[in-house]
Amino acid sequence: MRIIVFKCLLVGASLLCLCSCNNDTRVVKKFIYRMNAKEVNAASKYIYPADHAALYFYNEEVYSKSPNTLFKIRENKKSIVDGQQCVIVRLECINTSQFFQNYMSNLGLLDNNMIVDTIYIRQTDKRKCISFDWAKIKGENLKLAAIPQHVEGEVNIRLGAGENYQVIDKLGKNKKIVIDEYSEHPDWVKCFTIDHQCNTIEGYINNKYIASQDSLFFPLGIFDSMGVVLAMIVLVIVGFPLMFLRGIISAFSSIPGAGIILCVGLILGLIYVIYQLLENILFELFLINLPY
Repeated sequence: MRIIVFKCLLVGASLLCLCSCNNDTRVVKKFIYRMNAKEVNAASKYIYPADHAALYFYNEEVYSKSPNTLFKIRENKKSIVDGQQCVIVRLECINTSQFFQNYMSNLGLLDNNMIVDTIYIRQTDKRKCISFDWAKIKGENLKLAAIPQHVEGEVNIRLGAGENYQVIDKLGKNKKIVIDEYSEHPDWVKCFTIDHQCNTIEGYINNKYIASQDSLFFPLGIFDSMGVVLAMIVLVIVGFPLMFLRGIISAFSSIPGAGIILCVGLILGLIYVIYQLLENILFELFLINLPY
């Protein structure tokens, strides 16, 4: 009887997934909701991979400096521009900082605390994603780099590739930056920063100060990377032992010394896994964002 019940739950979950809407406007909603919750890593899975560098730069240099900012979707409709599928979105910006307002206004996207943008839809081998152009950075091979711990003082970002160029910004140790690994200058790499007028500008840093380079801007945890169908299947599999939890606890309790530790670890582990799976499922299906 118990097996029949779990089979019914699994079939019902699969049908719910198939019936759930995953259209273009919904992908935009998922991204905005995750950003409002400050879950940028989770939000990145809805962004086209080639735009991850732009999202990272925007989050580090702009969004993090306006921590109370919230977006409210006032318009979110599908459209076609120049033969490409897109979403026309109007976002009301609440609790923004002056820095955020200046930056978005310089991009020509903000007017009276309202962002109006055309977001293009991109297709990957896994899912539909949305483009992200709120950071005007481009390069042949954008990567994430860090200033090493052993560097003393601050590292200069210069306007050009050479010591004779003007210093436009400074970086401290452990600071991460977006760089363009491809460079015509063997000792310098291009990087990106924001000037005092809140404009994105290109600068150069001597590559001897770069400790690491990584093309992965947003590492996803195992639960964030799961699709909703897989998450439901795993939830059913994980939930199955709960039917026999009393017997399992009794068996563990009979182990001298370590029995109680094993019981507590099992229960806490099951709670953690089930919570993470439910958070993923509820958000993907109903846009319910459980608190962490």
